[in-house]
Amino acid sequence: MFDAIAPRYDLLNRVLSVGIDQRWRARAIASLQLTGTETLLDVCTGTADVALAASVSGAARVLGVDFAGAMLRLGVDKVAATGRSDRITLVRGD
Repeated sequence: MFDAIAPRYDLLNRVLSVGIDQRWRARAIASLQLTGTETLLDVCTGTADVALAASVSGAARVLGVDFAGAMLRLGVDKVAATGRSDRITLVRGD
């Protein structure tokens, strides 16, 4: 199912949650109180929104894992577009 909706996932997430997804993500990352030395594991990373937010907020490294290949491909593109490929690694796993 996630592979089938991957191209529309981010938009659907924003619209259906009325933007709440962005707020809970920011709060979750802030609650970690990152110091810049952490390696964070993002399970079910999807299109890597949490991985990107953690990297921007100071995580030294982020490993994102997901079973949906189409979601990961979008995540890889997003990570590359932000220039954070040196700090974020996405892998397929179940």
